[in-house]
Amino acid sequence: MKLLLTLALLTTAASAAQPSVTPSAAFEAIKKLEGDWRGPAMMKGMPPAHSVFRVTAAGSAVQEIIFPGTKMEMLSVYHMDKGNLLMTHYCALGNQPHMKFNAAKSTPTEFVFDFAGGTNLNPRHDRHMHSVHLIQEAQPKSKRGAQKIQFSGASWDGGKEQPGCTSTLTRRK
Repeated sequence: MKLLLTLALLTTAASAAQPSVTPSAAFEAIKKLEGDWRGPAMMKGMPPAHSVFRVTAAGSAVQEIIFPGTKMEMLSVYHMDKGNLLMTHYCALGNQPHMKFNAAKSTPTEFVFDFAGGTNLNPRHDRHMHSVHLIQEAQPKSKRGAQKIQFSGASWDGGKEQPGCTSTLTRRK
């Protein structure tokens, strides 16, 4: 009985230390990212980071255009499906990894998306985006939401994690 009580107290303390966020609350926060975002290059040899978030489909989806207007232009689409927040990344590599919001790893300011399959790729062999972390500033100064976000993406190749890309983007419009 003491062991069960101790485990219950530790679980409660751990969940209090890291507040959780529901998939629907995360989706509402992503909607508030609507606008033009820019930052330094994510990796050496890449152009400066540039993303445009746009709420579409009567508010049921958010599209993020990455490197708009360039030969590296890519698209990520976020949407809800039966209580789950999903994201599909239409990559310049020609594949489309699907990712699912991980509420257990996420907080109200850090959203974690984990690989959940994809099209035009074999995750054991092909290079692909495998996870995404989207971190918003803790206390937005605007009712529109965060003014700075950090994007981190982990890619895999040959079934193993490769060096990822990270950039801090600032809202422009």
